[in-house]
Amino acid sequence: MKNSKNTIAWIPIVIALSLIGGIWLGLHFSNKVSHTSGQRKLDNILGLIESDYVDEVDIDSIIELTIPKLMANLDPHSTYIPASELQAVNEDLDGSFSGVGIQFMLNNDTITVIEVISGGPAEKVGMMTGDRIVKVDDEIVAGIGITQEQVLKKLRGERDTKVKLGIKRPTSKKTLKFDVTRGDIPVTSIDAAYIVNPGIGYIKVNKFGRTTYDEFWQSLNDLKRDGAQDFIIDLRGNTGGFMEIAFMMANEFLEK
Repeated sequence: MKNSKNTIAWIPIVIALSLIGGIWLGLHFSNKVSHTSGQRKLDNILGLIESDYVDEVDIDSIIELTIPKLMANLDPHSTYIPASELQAVNEDLDGSFSGVGIQFMLNNDTITVIEVISGGPAEKVGMMTGDRIVKVDDEIVAGIGITQEQVLKKLRGERDTKVKLGIKRPTSKKTLKFDVTRGDIPVTSIDAAYIVNPGIGYIKVNKFGRTTYDEFWQSLNDLKRDGAQDFIIDLRGNTGGFMEIAFMMANEFLEK
């Protein structure tokens, strides 16, 4: 009876050790199988750089610079989005973001307003197309080599937060100052929808965002009411987005 009890006591331990051993073997062999010769070569190169290169190197920075070049060897539509840009990309696809409500371009190293969104925060304080933003929160942003990503980080932010803008306007010699309260800015996906010829509708779609299908469906039905029976769906310059949205749009034209 005593031996039987001892045997029963050992059974859970044996089972636990067997499970641990199985998991270790599975991980060990799966790693060997999954790593191709090319992956091992890349690991070895990075290891040599980290251990033997004459200067100190940030391996993570090298990898971040290398990944886009790797992706460039695939098709033109495959891109790498670094973590620092992911929030901005998701905001554009989600259909809205919080900001000042302008579209801009960098012209001669200066932020130039090319459109003030109707009803947005910038319009409410009196900003106009053609304004040049030279200061953001008292920091000079003109002539310093600022990038588009850096501009977006400065202008976008949480709803109801304030940003101070210094503006140069062609009709004013002084630098104009505006205190803008950030608000929700809608992002639309349909650039144009109209009848190009009798019975033919045209719809230009710039992305497949979360609200794109609803916008597309509305445009489609508006054109049908205007007599469109055939459609041109213009996807030139489309930046991509959610695959399921593209499926839903395609389903409007396909058999069940």
